[in-house]
Amino acid sequence: MGVRVLIDRPGVAAALAARGIGAGDAVLVVPAEALGEWRHAGAALLAVAADAAAEAAALDDGDAADAVAVGAPDALIASRAARLLRARGVVAVGPLVLDPVARAGWRDGRALALLPREYALLAHLARRAGRTVPHAELHRAVFGLRFAPGTNVLAVQVSRLRARLDRGAPFAMLRTDRARGYRLVAAPDPPG
Repeated sequence: MGVRVLIDRPGVAAALAARGIGAGDAVLVVPAEALGEWRHAGAALLAVAADAAAEAAALDDGDAADAVAVGAPDALIASRAARLLRARGVVAVGPLVLDPVARAGWRDGRALALLPREYALLAHLARRAGRTVPHAELHRAVFGLRFAPGTNVLAVQVSRLRARLDRGAPFAMLRTDRARGYRLVAAPDPPG
């Protein structure tokens, strides 16, 4: 899940990466003249049109979810693709993509075999990416508890999730902030 760029614009992929969006097939950025080929791909299509008439035709025909002119800046194309991802409900945090409809997740394009509580925990952390989420908030959101249970149930779930999410990956996304909570990050810490 994510955005696949099927036009020769490397800057678009870089602009998507800067927004924390990885590659995938939820949104396809395609030339307007190739819309027919991708109509049944099950993805939202963002057409890159040669001119304003082709842009309007792509939108009027209903094949494209959105369209931009070929001369549009890479950042604008990436912004429109990110908006289409959000409209589909997809949550992207760096190399992680979550699909709330399928209740599934992918890291670097690799499917994560998540159990329901692991998915709930990861989704809650992803919606607050970069911030420390307190233990009490996670107990409420994931387990429906209004109190600290006095057990290590949260630590066990985090450990299982960490094994599925971070094993074999270039950096750990799930961080522990001792005595405070847990944090999901989109990128490794800068050196130094």
